[in-house]
Amino acid sequence: MKELQGRDYETQFWHESGHPVLAANPATERLMSTFYSLANGYLGLRGTLEEMPSNASPGFYVAGTYSAAPRRLVPIHPLDHILSHPEYARPEYHAGYEDYELATIPNLPNPVAVRLWVEGERIDLNQADVVTCERLMHLQEARVTRRLVFRDPQWRRTIVDAERFASWANRQLLCWRYEVTPDGHDAPLRVEPYLETAVTNDQDSKLFEIVEEHHEPGLNRVTVQLPKYGPVTISQAYQVRQQGQGLVLDVAVGVSEASPAEADRVAQESLAQGYEALRQAHLEAVRRTYLQSDVKIDADAFTQQGFNFGLMHLEMALPHDNPKTTVAVKGLTGEGYKFAILWDTEFLMFPYYLFTNPRQARNLLLYRYNGLDGARENARKNGCRGAQFPWEAARSGREECTPWLILPNREIHISADIAYAVKLYDDVTGDADFLVDYGAEIVFETARFFATRGTWNREKDGGGAAPRYEYHDVGCPDQYHTTANNDLFINRMARWNLEYAVALAGDERLQGVREKIGLTDEEVAQLRTTAAKVYIPQPNEDGIIEEFDGFFGLSADLRGTSERFCEHTQAVKQPDVVLTFLPFPDEWPEEIQRRNWHFYNARTMHGSSLGMAGMAVAAARIGLTDQSHDFFVRATRADLDSVRPDTELGVHLASYGVLWEAVVLGYAGLYPGPQGLNFRPHMPRQWRTLSFALTWRGCRIKVELSHDRVRIATGADNPRDVPVSVHEGERKPLKPGRAYEFKW
Repeated sequence: MKELQGRDYETQFWHESGHPVLAANPATERLMSTFYSLANGYLGLRGTLEEMPSNASPGFYVAGTYSAAPRRLVPIHPLDHILSHPEYARPEYHAGYEDYELATIPNLPNPVAVRLWVEGERIDLNQADVVTCERLMHLQEARVTRRLVFRDPQWRRTIVDAERFASWANRQLLCWRYEVTPDGHDAPLRVEPYLETAVTNDQDSKLFEIVEEHHEPGLNRVTVQLPKYGPVTISQAYQVRQQGQGLVLDVAVGVSEASPAEADRVAQESLAQGYEALRQAHLEAVRRTYLQSDVKIDADAFTQQGFNFGLMHLEMALPHDNPKTTVAVKGLTGEGYKFAILWDTEFLMFPYYLFTNPRQARNLLLYRYNGLDGARENARKNGCRGAQFPWEAARSGREECTPWLILPNREIHISADIAYAVKLYDDVTGDADFLVDYGAEIVFETARFFATRGTWNREKDGGGAAPRYEYHDVGCPDQYHTTANNDLFINRMARWNLEYAVALAGDERLQGVREKIGLTDEEVAQLRTTAAKVYIPQPNEDGIIEEFDGFFGLSADLRGTSERFCEHTQAVKQPDVVLTFLPFPDEWPEEIQRRNWHFYNARTMHGSSLGMAGMAVAAARIGLTDQSHDFFVRATRADLDSVRPDTELGVHLASYGVLWEAVVLGYAGLYPGPQGLNFRPHMPRQWRTLSFALTWRGCRIKVELSHDRVRIATGADNPRDVPVSVHEGERKPLKPGRAYEFKW
């Protein structure tokens, strides 16, 4: 397998002449299926070949359509694994969980499948002699094309050209074209599209029941029932036309959760417009979408390719106008983490969506608000008040993380992460209605949770020392220490959540929210007292902050570290202390932040895809630009170069969100707030320029940076001035329709 670099940084793969295209390891085909995945926020399609060879890994997913799944989708980890619950990992405990059901998005009948005949003989790619097979992902167009040349058993050569895209112009629509051309022979050809129903989720789990199949000339339809969810209909409208001695098959696939009639209508009316018109509408929608971020980095070609690959997947994962679902950890590219919703969405990906598409970012928060009752129930079950958002969410707000893992009751920072996203949204958009109608309730209820989840350390009562409020038995975001006390990131985020709730409680606009949930003045006073007493570890004499109680006493010998052998060491999967500096950049001096970056960098094992990207943005914010650039380049290639061992299960979406932050919040040094925007640039010396667009309070701005200046152009239709400062200089109001240049 080779890789080429195209002008638009497309990925291209092919197999050498004389080798069957699928003689490779099946794992390679699963990896290719991830690389060539397409989605539009509602429909997701893995990049399986249209001919459906025997080792294909087809995947077709509809966002938000969670289904009941058997417990075998989540394995029982070994007893000494960091994710194993010490009480619940033993086989005898699992004897009572045979019927336990998980929630995941089902793999539905695949609508991009074709049967091909040459002179009456069905072509099987596992048996055919493949001369060449080339697939291209057009990153700036969110579409895949392919050319296949094969010889049949009669030694005749035939060419197949194929194209597919999940329409960004109509989210219920998937389109594909399949063109067959004889190469030097006149044998008759026949093509037939079909809906491949012999598909399953992982572990051969079939999560749908077929309730209707319908076939007529020009239309295939299948309606499936999802356990504990409802029906989904997939309709294929197709047309086959002669083109010389070859054939062209055009297919429009409509999907509906409402009715078969609607699925038929979407497919048939779309196809009636003509395939070229559907493609053009999709490309125009893609162009408009990319203008909202318009990121251009003057990096080497491979870095640009990896970065653009990530931006495409961030956009493909974003649901549109659908507050009942949100961005899953792998998007719609594969079944890793069983399509769970984790903290990645709000803390790691949300800034990208907020600054490029605030209208849809609002819906991501509405999804969490819609799960608030489930989060309240989670808190009650764990002996707390308020709302504890689930570590893994799906359709509802209840905890979907399996009870035999150690995570559900310990990964408590997610509740503060969601509240923090509310604050970011309010600062950047000024959407007062959201705070009144939805956001403040989230903040108040998560603060109640943190006010009751902690422990008062009464040993500090004596000698005039103030008692401390501490958080014990928590799972650190570093993911290698899942039973710790007083993790810096968790304690600091909890204190912030409490303080923000107290501040909002004084807002007269929110009195109705307080009355709705019974938040009294006495309780607000208690929140204030608790916030002031939350224990925050401070730097030692060397300027290093201990990640959690006892971390400095752990072994510094990291040899042999793995997820079954790490809790006794200072190894971290990703560093919590460095992570804490991102939401609180001015709380510690930059010199302290740099010392901690170096200290924890030496202990970070990068077992997570977030490690390299996170270290890149953290280093950029404190002027360690060379170190940042090194991590940035490596992080852009994490999927395309198969650095991560599990890319076949889907792309590492959150890492791409953090890479965008490295560019905008790191190298451009954007510090946003309700009063305006401040830039503290730290451009990599390897780049000459970078540029991007963003939205602040309904205003569009375009930012272009070089090593000694920044040029900012404001949208002509901006509703107000945009206050901007550079390197803490005087804040200047930028008027609409003007371009400004700042030097330093």
